This record gives sequence, C-alpha cells and structure tokens, in this order.
Amino acid sequence: MKAPVSRSKSADPTPFTLPPYHQPMKRINPQTLPLWQFDQLAAEPGIRHFVSERSTPNEEEFTLSYSSSPDREAVRSNRRQLAVALGLAEDRLYFPSQVHQTRIVAVSSQTTAAELQETDALITQERGIGLAVLSADCVPILLYDRRHGAVGAVHSGWRGTVARILEKTLLEMQARFGTRGEDLLAGIGPSVCQEAYEVGQEVVQAVEEAFGSQSRLLLLPQPDEKARLDLWKANVLQLEAFGVPQQQIELAKLCTVQNNARFSRPAREIADRFAAGIQLR
Repeated sequence: MKAPVSRSKSADPTPFTLPPYHQPMKRINPQTLPLWQFDQLAAEPGIRHFVSERSTPNEEEFTLSYSSSPDREAVRSNRRQLAVALGLAEDRLYFPSQVHQTRIVAVSSQTTAAELQETDALITQERGIGLAVLSADCVPILLYDRRHGAVGAVHSGWRGTVARILEKTLLEMQARFGTRGEDLLAGIGPSVCQEAYEVGQEVVQAVEEAFGSQSRLLLLPQPDEKARLDLWKANVLQLEAFGVPQQQIELAKLCTVQNNARFSRPAREIADRFAAGIQLR
C-alpha cells in the first residue's frame, strides 16, 4: 500500500458521515503492554481481542513484522510478549504472510506457517487460538460470530478492498460455520482515513469497477489534486451488504497518518507494523 499523503483541501458536499454510536477505541494496560479495544467486542465474555501500538511505554519500537525490522529476534520477542499478554502459548498466535490478495485460511492447532503464506484473512472456530493481522495504513478488521462461536481477522488495503476480501471472508465463515450478518460484531481498526489517502487513476478505476461510480467512496479531485479513497466506508458497505446491523459495527476512527502518534507511520521508508487480533477464550 503506497504511503499516503496528508491533505486537507477539497470536500464532497455530501460526505459519508459516521453514526454517533461509532466511538473511539479504549486503551488498556498503559504501564505494561498498551493495547486498544472496541467497546462491544470487549464486553463479550467469549473472546479476547486487541490492537497493539507501535511502541512500548518506554517509547521503544514494538514492531511485530519481520518485513519491517532487521532484528528478527526482537520481533520474535515482541510476538512472545504479546502472546503472554493474551494468555496464549507463543505458537498459538497466528500471523499470516500478507500479500494484498484474497486468500483466506481456516486456522486450527495443526496449521503450519507454510499454510499461512500469501494469506490476508484468518478464521477459526477453535478455542485457544489467536488470529492477528499486521497493518501500517491498511484496514485491519476483527469479526466475532456470537451465535456459532467463530472469529476472523482480515487485512484489507485498497487492493484487498476492491477485491472484496472482507465480503469473501464473511461468505467463508457462513459456509464453514453458518455465520449470519445478524450474529456478527465487527471492529474496523486504525488505518488511513480518506482525508489523508490520495490515490491515482488505477485505484479510481478499480474502485468504480468494484463498487460502482455512485458509491461515493471517492472524493474526486480538483484539477491539481488526486482523488481520495474512503477505505472505512468501503468495508462498512461490505458488512452491511452481508446483513450486519450498523449498531454492531465499530469503527476506531483513528487515522494512521493524521494526528495519531500511537499508530502513525514513523518518518522512515519502512514503517513498523502494529497488529489487530482476536481469539475465542
């Protein structure tokens, strides 16, 4: 996902607005390992979930991605620390090798790292397994089927969004677990907001082909500007189309580019990744 550029000019006269019940996430464990949670997911006794930060309380990097750090042992140590905080064995916290495509893996205790290659969404109905996706600016999405006891974690950049990886994950959960929209809670984590996400004609064309030119996902440019894409709304639309009630969708409203020191990308070419994850207790 290309690094976004923060802009403030230009506005759609009828922009997408979030319903008032979409409240920001809450921060927990500030003195040890700071994590963030959605209100509705946090109230569910059958699951644990989290969104990590990019640094520790001591302002040290807390990257969880091998691709964004040359120090593999530091990443391994960070993943181990996160697993402990979640009450999981280290080898029961699963991270896919993400490639901005639409491969979905149903994870079990027998799943190997090789099976998670080129994968951008994980689902499971097995307890004691943590599913996590990594993000710099792409959209991390957590799913919980309360009726059937199933969870999912989805990584959706612009390529995944126009390929409808979230919709495909929902349909896979339906096929495997019987998931229905009315039974789902969904959390859309920190990611680039529309105001900060300029895109070129390739993306504009792909969005219009996937969602239609009247979807209002794009703020069209002035003569000297690029279009700006609303990834948040694009994923909300997929949830709603599956039948998830609006009041069961939580949106972090935290932009990883603008005014958000805990998740914002650092001023270097390779950005650290934070993680969003979920598990059945």
